[in-house]
Amino acid sequence: MAYQKILERVQWYAKKGGFKYNKINITNAQKRWGSCSLKGNLNFSWRIIMAPLNVLDYVVVHELVHLVEYNHKKTFWNKVKVLMPYYEQYKDWLKNSGHLLRL
Repeated sequence: MAYQKILERVQWYAKKGGFKYNKINITNAQKRWGSCSLKGNLNFSWRIIMAPLNVLDYVVVHELVHLVEYNHKKTFWNKVKVLMPYYEQYKDWLKNSGHLLRL
């Protein structure tokens, strides 16, 4: 279920933003919500599926933008903002409430 929902969101935002990725992996990561490899693989902690949809979308957009911007400089955040103008509130949600995403 986590894979299917994340795949759906990745495909939608990849098409919207013109991103090309290699594959999607669902992980048991506990210290990060997602990551992007130099080979274009997108990795997501299964826990993110428990977050509100907008928060999941923020993590997806964040990792997709890493396909073209490999850091967190201003250019990176500007590209995130193009796809998700209110990303800061979802980023804050993860910071303040992400610890609740546990079984």
